[in-house]
Amino acid sequence: MASGDSLRKSLAALSPTQFLHFPQNRFETLLDEFLTENGVGVERGVELESLKLPLDGSATKQPEVTLRHLDTNTLEKASYDYVVGADGAHSLVRELCGIDMVGTRNLQSIANVHFTSKALSEAARENPAMLYFVFNKDVVGILIAHDLNKGEWVFQIPFFPPQESIPWDFSTAQCKQIVRHILPKNVQVIDDDINILSAGQWRMGARVAKQYDAGEQRVFLVGDAAHQFPPAGGFGMNTGLQDAHNLVWKLALAIQTSDANSITSDDIDTQGLLRSYGRERQLIAKTNTQFSLSNVARTMKIPRALNVSHDNAQTLAKIINSAPMQLLPLSAQREIAQRIMGVGKLPLGLLDETKDAGGSGSALGNRMRASVKDIVTRRKTLGMMFYHFDIGFSYDAPVWAARAKKLMEDSALDQSVMFRTNIGDGDNIVYSPTFRVGERFPHFWCTTDNSKVSTLDITRLASQKVNPPGNTGTVQFTLVVGGWNVARVVDACSSLSPAIAKHVSLVVLRSSVDSDSTNIEAVITQARKSSSFSSVLSCQVIEDENGNNAWANFIGSKAVALVRPDGHVGALWKTHELDAFTGAALTQSMQHAFQLS
Repeated sequence: MASGDSLRKSLAALSPTQFLHFPQNRFETLLDEFLTENGVGVERGVELESLKLPLDGSATKQPEVTLRHLDTNTLEKASYDYVVGADGAHSLVRELCGIDMVGTRNLQSIANVHFTSKALSEAARENPAMLYFVFNKDVVGILIAHDLNKGEWVFQIPFFPPQESIPWDFSTAQCKQIVRHILPKNVQVIDDDINILSAGQWRMGARVAKQYDAGEQRVFLVGDAAHQFPPAGGFGMNTGLQDAHNLVWKLALAIQTSDANSITSDDIDTQGLLRSYGRERQLIAKTNTQFSLSNVARTMKIPRALNVSHDNAQTLAKIINSAPMQLLPLSAQREIAQRIMGVGKLPLGLLDETKDAGGSGSALGNRMRASVKDIVTRRKTLGMMFYHFDIGFSYDAPVWAARAKKLMEDSALDQSVMFRTNIGDGDNIVYSPTFRVGERFPHFWCTTDNSKVSTLDITRLASQKVNPPGNTGTVQFTLVVGGWNVARVVDACSSLSPAIAKHVSLVVLRSSVDSDSTNIEAVITQARKSSSFSSVLSCQVIEDENGNNAWANFIGSKAVALVRPDGHVGALWKTHELDAFTGAALTQSMQHAFQLS
């Protein structure tokens, strides 16, 4: 196992920012502040009442929506060019569009208890973590450390409605008792230390929308409206953000086709561009669904070793919801369910280390603890870092489908994703960013305008030279070229049409391999004066800080990369292919980059 310093160095080579457990309530607050700072208005107290799609053959293509203003209870009708449904798992937009979901609606109902406890945080400091799996004869659940320093927690508990309900089983007093059962027996806690913030319920599902758009690509689904995963792996919010990242630039470009001075519908297939959103993102959602289910199965190995497996919970759900049970009063159903759950948790009493060391219970408990330790030591349970799926996925559908299938196999998941390799197809399970069409442009460090920046930000920086913050501006593709090839690229792009050039920024990466710095600087100056590019950005690669060899990979075989507005590589040209690099070839590659799947 690598040291902490080695781990941090390896992670730093992948991205300028690192993975973080960030609670949704805090993310929403941060997002609100960001929107306000950027002059984006958010209307509160307005809900969707109805949505009508344009009829086939209709002259108007705009969806019509009816909105209800809750403060005045008045209705407002309006038509919009596009509607985006980001309205969650119970999406009304999805329902009104008649889009079905495919998969399992309810794998397990879960009760969430959100609370604070300084005593629990103090007890957890000996073994700080993001997730704790709690098994004892009183409670079974997953404890999530929202903020260990502030003592903020969420406890997730298997839940069996309608025999159980939040009002009946999760009152403030009951929730405080649950928290006490989480605490080690040697930890004393006063009543005021436990503050119950909320208790609620949700259903863990595994579903993906049959389609991501409706009304001839006028209505789109993003986030939980389009997919729901089990939380194992933490893909829910990340996948939703990726959806929006993929969709917004395509919507913006489609809207800009109506600008007389911009790219036109003759240059791109607008409908194909917007259809590509669903094609590209649906595969990612399906893969993440499969992976989340695989992660759930891996987490079940420990409960199974403790004789309290998920299979038992499923059996309980079938029993209490069977036809004979439904004939009984709900109170009787509740009592039977609670008795069965009590019996089901009896094996966990054997884990009590206060039992007599010579007793049979203690021996069985030791055996169960040994089984759990073996599972964890051999990495047979849930991992925590999934860089291939978080940032290493590809919009090249066949390539990603095959790769993801291998990465989901136990033989791969049992290994450290950072430090072991064993897949055997020339690739390895260690995530190492590569220059491939469909994948995110790799991270390495550069300097520009006396600032240190990641290559992940060069598309944004190049765009800002054209579109100052706060301005809508034009959608920008970024042409990334090594300094030694810039003259050939600038010459080839002189034939770009003004409509295309308006959407292309040039980024020149300078380094020690540049043989003629003076000439390169002259070419960059020439490019800035020309009309071939909307902007030109010169960056100096910091070669001694790029530990993942991404820069060496680029200069070794790649000459030019076309990067989409979402940061994914749309096209690549190798050094020996530059003779075929022309303005026409770039235009054609942009067409392909619109829809990679």
